[in-house]
Amino acid sequence: MLVLPCVLVAHAVIDSHLHVWDGTAAGLDPGPMKIGYSAQATASVELFMDYMDEAGVDRAVFVQPWFYHWDNRYMASCLRRFPDRFRGVCVIDPRGPEAPASLRRWQAEGVTGIRLRPRREGERPAHGPWLGADETLPLWEALAETGTVVCVLHAGTDLARLPALLARFPSLRVVIDHLNNPVPDDGLGQPAFRALLDLARHPQVHVKLSGFHHWCRERYPYRDGRPFAEAAVRAFGANRCMWGSDFPHVLAGCGYVRSRHLLPREATFLSKEELDLVMGGTAERLWFG
Repeated sequence: MLVLPCVLVAHAVIDSHLHVWDGTAAGLDPGPMKIGYSAQATASVELFMDYMDEAGVDRAVFVQPWFYHWDNRYMASCLRRFPDRFRGVCVIDPRGPEAPASLRRWQAEGVTGIRLRPRREGERPAHGPWLGADETLPLWEALAETGTVVCVLHAGTDLARLPALLARFPSLRVVIDHLNNPVPDDGLGQPAFRALLDLARHPQVHVKLSGFHHWCRERYPYRDGRPFAEAAVRAFGANRCMWGSDFPHVLAGCGYVRSRHLLPREATFLSKEELDLVMGGTAERLWFG
């Protein structure tokens, strides 16, 4: 009997973290970022598609940018135009009894994720720690009921509050953005990064290997960020880690194509199977499954 060899089929390449905005953002406060943080005054979906096609990226996940505040309309319009290629992460006011209705409004427009941003003025709770504060519990209940993916930005040591939320809402799926923004000089033992690694015991928690151009001190290929990426993969497993470019801000760092090739070139600690998961398989299951 002829025995055929087992052939591994690679997943699509998926960018799990980027931003798009159109010309209407120019008059908003805060407006598009200054040169040095982001290279683009506008970052349309058409521009991004040019970059992703050049880089061989198949699908992607939009994350609502700063300057539209709670207005997710431009991102939602992109989801309607290209429903098979993109998913979207909205931002709403997380506080109070009206938050669930706001969430469902944007879900009706095609959004499947939400981002919580503790350092954004006007979004943090009035007093005390922001993650899981009482005034945000109606939203957390709605997130669990609707299966919304929760993306958490720059939580620092407040990530230690997440296990209580996971115990209360065990169906929640959570993604920590940008490896929780570690400081390379402070090493793997720094409290914010340890708070991230401590979440590895919770199978609902995922990590984005992203934002290197922001939090690394070295230039591309950001080798001072490699220990943090490797530690995250070893703790969580490649099936809970995913690459994200942070387009268009990455254009002021290393450029989109080099960002897409950063981990395939530099993450020698990953096997081929692990790299396939990080570059698309994990995001495919979480966002497009």
